[in-house]
Amino acid sequence: MQKIQRPDAVSTRTAIVIGGGLAGCATAYALAKRGVSVTLLERATALASGASGNSRGIIYARFSAGSTPLQQFLLAAYDHTLALLDAVLPVDGVHRAECGLLQLAATTAEARRIAELSATTWSARVLQSVSAKQASALAGLPMTVGGVWFPRGGWVVPPVVCAALVAHPLIEKRFNAEVATLKKTTSGWRVAGENFTYQADAVVVCCALQAKRLRQFSGFPLQAVRGQISQLAATPDSAQLRAVVCAEGYCTPALAGHHVIGATTQFDEESLELRAADHQENITQLAAHFPAMTQALGEIDISKISGRAGVRCSTPGSMPLVGVVEAGLFCSLAHGTRGLLTTGLAGDIIAAQISGQLPWLPASVLGALSPKRLRLNASDKE
Repeated sequence: MQKIQRPDAVSTRTAIVIGGGLAGCATAYALAKRGVSVTLLERATALASGASGNSRGIIYARFSAGSTPLQQFLLAAYDHTLALLDAVLPVDGVHRAECGLLQLAATTAEARRIAELSATTWSARVLQSVSAKQASALAGLPMTVGGVWFPRGGWVVPPVVCAALVAHPLIEKRFNAEVATLKKTTSGWRVAGENFTYQADAVVVCCALQAKRLRQFSGFPLQAVRGQISQLAATPDSAQLRAVVCAEGYCTPALAGHHVIGATTQFDEESLELRAADHQENITQLAAHFPAMTQALGEIDISKISGRAGVRCSTPGSMPLVGVVEAGLFCSLAHGTRGLLTTGLAGDIIAAQISGQLPWLPASVLGALSPKRLRLNASDKE
């Protein structure tokens, strides 16, 4: 009689994850939880050295009323992310805050989207439609418009999230390890760089734009998206802000005497140099949609603002690339501005595929995420 493998049986015992940002750390965690021994390779000297390295990131889910594969994925990812954070990084007000998040109906287009969203039935634990008066009470500062309230929204410190995810005995970390080549062998995959070679049953590429340096990913349509955040000194008035407020930009409550606002978006840009013009853009966006905050902050000297620039990785259509590239080779790439929201579920999808399990998302969503869709799209154009 043929033996039937249990759905949770681990067929892959070893894996290499390339990239020590949110995507790589979340994937390593999901694999280790399934009993897979993971070697995490990061080309920098520390985790979260790229786009995942901001001092604070917000748990931001911009839903729409439609039921596209992207929206289905985002909804599932939001729930997954909250559960994952509960498991590895409890709310402490220092590394993670569940202060709630307001999405303001600040423009005509946003007001239309939020009205359509509010017309759909949602659990109050996920989101609630609020008036300007209600939004003001929730945020602690006056709002000129209402919007949508996410009671479990908030902020985290991304590098701390990364460290918490890989604090597992089955995860070995190696830094200063820039991968030069991937090669399929009779027993799995060989990963090599200067002064190192590793062998494993499977490899997961999670190194954002750096993936294009690898032969297997050179044709992927990965796009650089530069973003800059600004850190503003809090005042007694601005410190009254209790929730994250989002419009075309965002603003966090004060922590250690500073607010974080952002972020700019520049396509096909990879400069990490801080720009005064980008600080000004962040402040202008804040003033346009959250005037009470700029009034509370008082006069701002652009020359004294600190911040950070990072380069995100995206693809046309903004759907991440998650899943099988070829036998034994996987990727979690192009999470764009949604990395905190989507990388956890992406890692779980890949870990399930590697471990011989069935990911629980609909086939339509998995297909829309799959890197193999690139080949199908290319075939359609021929």
